Amino acid sequence: MNVVYASDDNYAEILGVSLISLFENNREVPAITVYILDDKISEKSKEKLNSIFAKYGREGVFIPIPDLNQLAGIEIDSQRWSISTFSRLFMAELLEESVEKILYIDCDTLIEGSLEGLWNTDLQGYAAAGVLDCMSKGHKKNVGLAPDEPYFNAGILLINLKDWREQGMQKKFIEFIVQYGGKTPYVDQGVINGVLSSRIRVLPPDYNVMTVFYDFTYKNMLRYRKPNAYYSEEEIGQALKSPVIVHFTSSFLSLRPWIQGSGHPQAAQWLRYKALSPWKEIPMREDRRGKLKRAYERFYHIMPLGFSVWVSSLLHSTFLPIVQRHK
Repeated sequence: MNVVYASDDNYAEILGVSLISLFENNREVPAITVYILDDKISEKSKEKLNSIFAKYGREGVFIPIPDLNQLAGIEIDSQRWSISTFSRLFMAELLEESVEKILYIDCDTLIEGSLEGLWNTDLQGYAAAGVLDCMSKGHKKNVGLAPDEPYFNAGILLINLKDWREQGMQKKFIEFIVQYGGKTPYVDQGVINGVLSSRIRVLPPDYNVMTVFYDFTYKNMLRYRKPNAYYSEEEIGQALKSPVIVHFTSSFLSLRPWIQGSGHPQAAQWLRYKALSPWKEIPMREDRRGKLKRAYERFYHIMPLGFSVWVSSLLHSTFLPIVQRHK
């Protein structure tokens, strides 16, 4: 099994915890090679990560990220995310030719089950496989998709690298970035959807259980995000009951488990894996949300739920795509 993460030094701890959960719950896999797209991870952090590989008898390969702006021929605006997130678009060239299939996993994840079923997904005729993100038609329009076309969360992707090389995907990704002047909606996720949406195979949601699944009931999630079509309530319920990969996506209603005061339902699980890591003595991180975000969370809980969901939907599903379109 070939797995790839992308990280800078700030996320090294988060990466380490995800790695431990991966190795703890996939002991039956004979060989796992992990490639880390390395955006200036410190030597101290690398020593800790290497100790995890040694403990579990797995192979870890650090691949320094080149100057992505130079590769793209344009200054890439990574917005509030690390520039390392864009490195996955260049994997076809960064990884050796012999790697024909790769499982990309975001650092902010817990692997809570076997990934063999995911790894063995048939990619014949597909560029990748992923889980649908709950997004409105406005967000789809921003990357050139029709309302009925699928939109995927790029945090977990099984990637057909052989196909990417044969189809010249890196060149297509760069052309898309240039088309948007270096500022693509939802950074590299927007690029992946804009270029690959029709060639991505849909996976069941238990392979990418996002925070929005926990923060809202199924009906309120649909009211909030307004997707044209999405998984059924039964599918989301089953994913919450038996998640294979939990993805701690950002949310205005909850804090990620490494932040003080997190009430995420999977926070205790994350802390359990952290206790097995070289970062076990490192204190929890501070809540650095601004005053506006804190105020909006209080507003959401104070007002009647139906009104709060309606306002949140206007902001995320209607106004945000318009703002992104005109930036």
